[in-house]
Amino acid sequence: MFKRIFLTIAITLALSTPALASHCPMDAKAIDAGLENTQLNDMQKSEVMALRDEGMKLHNSGEHRQAEQTLAKAMRMLLEAGKM
Repeated sequence: MFKRIFLTIAITLALSTPALASHCPMDAKAIDAGLENTQLNDMQKSEVMALRDEGMKLHNSGEHRQAEQTLAKAMRMLLEAGKM
């Protein structure tokens, strides 16, 4: 019984990981579009781009949770800049 539950959980996680992994490139595209439509100074732009690049580097190395957090940080910076 325990084996069956564990196997079911393992299969579910294995199948859901690729779906979550594809989220990062969409976030990066949103950041690129946001950079074009938001007024940022050069320092802010370079910081957002550094976060975007770091997020994609993490994504490509398989660190998807950290990649999502890094990309979310860049998106928050864009949102905050747009409110000013």
